[in-house]
Amino acid sequence: MSMIKISVVIPVWNGAQTLEATIKSCLDQTLPPIEILVCDDGSTDTSKDIVLKMANERVVWVADEHSGSPAGPRNRGLSRAQGEWIAFCDSDDEWLPTKLEKQICLAEMLKCRAVCTNAFIKINDNVTSKTVSNWNKEKISFRNLLNSNNIVCSSVMIHSSIYKQINGFTETVLYGSFADYIYWLRVSTLTDFAFINEPLMIYDDHPLTSIRSSFTDGKLLKEKSLDNFINWAKGQKKVKLYLYILYIKIHLAIEWVKKLLRDKIKICYKK
Repeated sequence: MSMIKISVVIPVWNGAQTLEATIKSCLDQTLPPIEILVCDDGSTDTSKDIVLKMANERVVWVADEHSGSPAGPRNRGLSRAQGEWIAFCDSDDEWLPTKLEKQICLAEMLKCRAVCTNAFIKINDNVTSKTVSNWNKEKISFRNLLNSNNIVCSSVMIHSSIYKQINGFTETVLYGSFADYIYWLRVSTLTDFAFINEPLMIYDDHPLTSIRSSFTDGKLLKEKSLDNFINWAKGQKKVKLYLYILYIKIHLAIEWVKKLLRDKIKICYKK
């Protein structure tokens, strides 16, 4: 296992307050990564200084202009990563020491090229016992993702062959954090996600430190995300992907029927 090469991609935008702790949690793994690519998005704070002061050859500062979305810096990290596996971690999250080792073990056992874990929720600098996901199965499939997204980005690790087949995240600012969801859908057409229900990371849910954008209409964005996936799948011109498109359309039709029935029940109840 010590021969397995893992690259870490950390997108950062003015994340000086939490960046050092994030990087240290990635360095302190029982299965250490070969490199940590800190991919900047035009920071104006001391994020760069923090990386340079660490003076660790495995921690690399990747500079760029502000794009307004973590997708851009993630893609820059993906394109530069040298590892066989690529792990994502936001600059306000932290990993527990055995995360990478346990992920590799499960991914190899289940023969999956993507793996994620559960996470403890951190609110206002306090780590709670609450977890992000209620998922309790060993795998997350495309079908599972259509119903709900139980994947925390900072827990994800994908095999480099995945990136070579589907490229990077969509960088359209409109999608914000839903760019993750769109990417997981694409990944799940190639492999299921192995899932470790044990919380192996700490997810910072503080709105002031989170790199994630917030949107008021999540349902609308999910629909737009599915439209984005359909357009991408059509562009790939692969027969298998058309089956996924068909599955999405059936899923949306079922959701529409469910909504129609719920609305009718509400009307009857009011009468």
